Amino acid sequence: MQPSPTPPRSTTVAWVLLDWAASSFSTVLITLIVAYVEKVAFADRPWGLDAGVIWPWTLAVAMLASAILTPGFSAWADRRRRHKTALIVSVVTGVAALGLLAAAPPSYRLVVLAGVIVGNVGFDLAAVFTGSLLASITTGRLADRLSAWGFAAGYAGGAIALVIATGIVTAHASLGLSAAGGLRLAFAFTGLWWLLFSLPAAVARFDEPANGGHAATATGELLSFARSLWRPDDAAARQLAATLLGSMLVLGTVQTAIAQFSSVALEEFSLSPAALVRLVLLVQAVALPGALAVGWLSETAGRRVAVVFCLAGWISVLVLAWFIQTVPQLYGLAGLLALVLGGVQSVIRATVAEASPEGRAGVTFGLLQIGAKLSGAAAGHWWHCWCNYCWAAGPCGGCARPNVRRSRARLPSNTVRQVCQ
Repeated sequence: MQPSPTPPRSTTVAWVLLDWAASSFSTVLITLIVAYVEKVAFADRPWGLDAGVIWPWTLAVAMLASAILTPGFSAWADRRRRHKTALIVSVVTGVAALGLLAAAPPSYRLVVLAGVIVGNVGFDLAAVFTGSLLASITTGRLADRLSAWGFAAGYAGGAIALVIATGIVTAHASLGLSAAGGLRLAFAFTGLWWLLFSLPAAVARFDEPANGGHAATATGELLSFARSLWRPDDAAARQLAATLLGSMLVLGTVQTAIAQFSSVALEEFSLSPAALVRLVLLVQAVALPGALAVGWLSETAGRRVAVVFCLAGWISVLVLAWFIQTVPQLYGLAGLLALVLGGVQSVIRATVAEASPEGRAGVTFGLLQIGAKLSGAAAGHWWHCWCNYCWAAGPCGGCARPNVRRSRARLPSNTVRQVCQ
């Protein structure tokens, strides 16, 4: 692939807006959608299961669905040179899922869960094709800069969308809506935000590679790409395989750390909904300049230096997390986490975009997405086993038991009531 070294401004702005648009879903998902599922749709345990069990299993089904759909869809996009089309389909899928959540009453529980699952799948697929389109725009230092600007825009857009959505929920009474109705209106707003700011990419021009050297089917394309990674005599293939493996492990660990951080914040510190929103906004606010700073470091000192810096920051977060005891300490740890949160993901996205073989950026990012989720699931399983062992063993060797439980990503029981007041 030979992207233009200086892509048109309209193309770069449209690409950056993809992160701005999609981040609205991620911020609303971890705050308002989880509140709606656990404290409205499943508040009375209609299926005999605690809502804190329903939510993680729903996300697990969404992850499985993404893992099944991503390889074939990304291979199709490569083979047909239709990355932008695949992106549009992914965005429309996510937006339609939010519309489903907004339209269906909470008593339609299967529809609610379907909306959450489909929305997550659309979000995951959109991330794959956002990355693959970066490979068609530029390479080198400009790719680092553009990827960093994308993550920074994502944090800004996600924060602004969350503030507006929370405002809608808070003002539900003045709008003549119930608390659940206010949440559903917020979901409709989020879908509109995601769609509106994705429209520039739908009309922007992205240079697609020549349609040569592809298999006749999507399955054949996948097998061909997999075989290309196992050529011992091909140095470029070995380098790509090493890059993907390292990126999968890092991204999986990062995603698991974020999830566990949220669980500890909710379970152990019993944050109120207002405090939860403040914590999310703090992370967004600090992560924005952090992503830009790491992007600048990668552009000037090299990606290896930037990655080492980010990994050092993540190690510090994991070590310090063992000692936090108070809410102010939790907020301080969140600030440190935010400094390297977007930076490491930004550098990885730029690295994989440049390393992807010509015409196969879709399957490259698709494989990265699946591998990151699998490694994240393995890391999460290891974390739960370790916490259970430490909790059962008790104090040993002078070390106190960790202040952790088997956590579920759930909000306090008074979430909806307090948010809507």
